[in-house]
Amino acid sequence: MLSKYLSIVLTPFLFFAIFNLLIAQQNAKCLAVITGINGDVLIKKVNETEFFKASWGAQLFNGDQVKTASNSEATLAFSNNSIVKLGTGSQITVSGDETSTVKTGGSVKNISTGTMMSLSAVLSKKEPLKDEGAMGDLRSVSGESLIDLYAPVNTLINTLRPSFSWSSKGSFSGYIVTLYSNKGEVWKKKVTGNQLNYPENEKDLESGVSYFWNVEGETVIDIEKSGNKKFSTLSPERKKEIAEQENNIRKAFMDEPESSSLHSLLGSYYLNQGLFQDALTEFQKVSEMNSDAPMPHEVLGSLYSSIGNKDKAIEELQKALTLSKGKTN
Repeated sequence: MLSKYLSIVLTPFLFFAIFNLLIAQQNAKCLAVITGINGDVLIKKVNETEFFKASWGAQLFNGDQVKTASNSEATLAFSNNSIVKLGTGSQITVSGDETSTVKTGGSVKNISTGTMMSLSAVLSKKEPLKDEGAMGDLRSVSGESLIDLYAPVNTLINTLRPSFSWSSKGSFSGYIVTLYSNKGEVWKKKVTGNQLNYPENEKDLESGVSYFWNVEGETVIDIEKSGNKKFSTLSPERKKEIAEQENNIRKAFMDEPESSSLHSLLGSYYLNQGLFQDALTEFQKVSEMNSDAPMPHEVLGSLYSSIGNKDKAIEELQKALTLSKGKTN
């Protein structure tokens, strides 16, 4: 029996966005994934005799057990599209019968949506990180330019007045930021730092349009130019749809407005929609809330790689590797 603190939230989002994301490449069917931990939470695999410490992203199969210590909680996303919050001093055995996995009292909330998502393209993996070989390809291309564009890059954006940021490995007296559309140059601005807020005297960007931008670093005798990077604005229809889905997700977590599961869900939704910068923000929060878990750093590493920030991708994957090694020692 689950304790009186157990609550259930039905949502197809989190299963498809997080659960499918982390499904093991095994014959056994993964039935649940841990998406939130507070305190001491333990897992016992069906073929093992001892419990071990759980972390965000842990996959659960038929017969696996999860228990919480006193003053501890865990949130599980099940393959029957439900989220179970396991309260303090509770225990649950994952059942292979998905229709009866959760048969207990509790509050039930529904999210109305026709969108099903999967993050497997970014986060699915056959085995945990064991060495630095996974970062070899990133390191081979890292540091090719003295100016690396950070944001917005290779992403959709949900604003018509974005800020721009970049890094530089050289000593420059100033920078020239140039924005283009397929019609030509939109505007050009000079700044001294590595960030530019959208110019106040410029018109908003157009909805549903792709843009390109680059940065030139100025020295006394030369100019160093970055490569061109692309981003696109949402169409009005997509913007409305995303706003509605965001509202649905947040409504389901009104009693936990800053939970790990909420940020996991939002991050998964944004990633599926191509809003990589927004997904980064959410998974950074997941990582902060689950500081001992390797998986959020792998998610962040994949996202940073997708937007071309190789240095940050390596940094996050290194953190994931360090945490993974710590769990096996």
